[in-house]
Amino acid sequence: MTTSMPNNSSSNSSPGFFASRPWLWVVFAFVVLISAWSVLFYIALNNQPEVVPLQQLHS
Repeated sequence: MTTSMPNNSSSNSSPGFFASRPWLWVVFAFVVLISAWSVLFYIALNNQPEVVPLQQLHS
């Protein structure tokens, strides 16, 4: 009598969707990077410091 596990080939034998397509992780990483930069530029452009007029020095 053997106590081996049954041969179940439902999802364990094939890799997952993202495991078989690693380039999707690269695309996802670039999308996250560009989104983060866009948010930072949006915040920076909407919160610019006040313009201070400079006085000219008379020599």
